[in-house]
Amino acid sequence: MKSLRYIIAICAITSLMAIMGCDSGGEEAQPNPAVQQVALLVNEGKPWVAQSETSVLKDGFDVSDQFEGFNVTFSEGTFKTENAISSAWPAEGNWQLSGQDINTILRGDGVAMKTRIIGNTLTLTFTAGGPSGGRINSVEGEYQFELISQ
Repeated sequence: MKSLRYIIAICAITSLMAIMGCDSGGEEAQPNPAVQQVALLVNEGKPWVAQSETSVLKDGFDVSDQFEGFNVTFSEGTFKTENAISSAWPAEGNWQLSGQDINTILRGDGVAMKTRIIGNTLTLTFTAGGPSGGRINSVEGEYQFELISQ
C-alpha cells in the first residue's frame, strides 16, 4: 500500500512539473517595438554623424556646409549635439517617442521628428521654426538629416 501511494505521489509531482513547464500558446514572447526603437536610436552610446556632402537638406536644398561636423548622441530620454544651428537643433535636450508612433520622436522643445533607421543610417525629418525677432527665413523650414552611426 505504501508503494502505491509513493507511485501516485511521484506521478502527481511529475504531471504538475510537466504542466508548469509548458509554454502557454507555444510562441516566444515578442520584443517590445518601442524598446527596440529606443535601443536603435541610442546606438550603444555612439553618435550619429553627418558625413556626406548632402547629409543635411533644408526645404530640399543642400545646407550641409552649415552643419559641418554635426553629430547627435541619444541616450534614453536625452540628446546632445555638436556643431548644430541652435534654432534648428539645440545643443542638448530631452526627447521621447510619440505615443503609438515609434517612428516619431518629440524633442523637449516641441519639435516632432520623423525617424527612419536602415542599417547604420538614421534619417531625421522635421520642421524647425525660426528664432523670435531674428533671421527667421534663414533657419525656418523642413530639415532632413541623413546620419551615419559612428
